[in-house]
Amino acid sequence: MLIHPLEKTTFSESVVRHALYWMSPLTTWKLADEDTRWAVHFSSQDEDIILEFERLLNDYLLREKLSEKTSSYLEGISAAVLSSVEKKLLK
Repeated sequence: MLIHPLEKTTFSESVVRHALYWMSPLTTWKLADEDTRWAVHFSSQDEDIILEFERLLNDYLLREKLSEKTSSYLEGISAAVLSSVEKKLLK
C-alpha cells in the first residue's frame, strides 16, 4: 500500500477528491482526513500511481486557481446577459 500525504494548506478537499475520482479506474484508494493534512492510501504498489495522482492534483489545483481569478468576470457577464434579457422582456 502506498500512502501519499498532502498538506491541507496546499490542496483543498475539492482538488483532492476531483483527482481521486480519476484514479479510481487505476487503483482503489482511501482518503483520510487528518488535522493538518490529507492522507491518501492507494492499494497499488506501483510508484507510477503517485506520478499520475500528482499530475491530476496539479491539473485541478490550476483549475481551482483559474476559477477563483475569473469568477468575478463570469458573474459580471451573467449579470449583463440577465439585464439585457430583462430589458427585452419589458419592451
